[in-house]
Amino acid sequence: MKLVDFLAHGDRLSNDDLHRVAPRRGWLLTRWLDRGAVGLSMLCLVHCLAFPVVVLALPTMGEILPRQWWVHPVIFALAVPMATIALVRGWSDHRDRRPVLLGGLGLALLGLGLLAAEASAAEVLLTVAGGMIVAAAHLLNWRLGRHGHAGT
Repeated sequence: MKLVDFLAHGDRLSNDDLHRVAPRRGWLLTRWLDRGAVGLSMLCLVHCLAFPVVVLALPTMGEILPRQWWVHPVIFALAVPMATIALVRGWSDHRDRRPVLLGGLGLALLGLGLLAAEASAAEVLLTVAGGMIVAAAHLLNWRLGRHGHAGT
């Protein structure tokens, strides 16, 4: 529906037509949260992949920058509410459940990564996979909201 049609025939439009013309209230917050969550996922990915490389490449870094136990719980504590709010708000806009399902899977993997032994292969695999899936969910959420796709 075009804005011209809305202006010319606004009194005869259905709620669906109005929803397609007028942006949903709060869409800017949802988009900001999606972008912030993608950034947080990328920060998590860089942390998970770069820190071991730095420690291996520079043996003295292991003594200078010891592995901080609180990094993963803090990132997880930020990721859960940010992802939940952004993905649920996006779903209420485009009604496609794929971003919510992907985001839930990614957050579950991140949570399992917290339970794995520190610095184990399982921790790295679960955390990296979870972060990438959460980022993909937010990118899909952003794309669906931007293009106004009706969900399944």
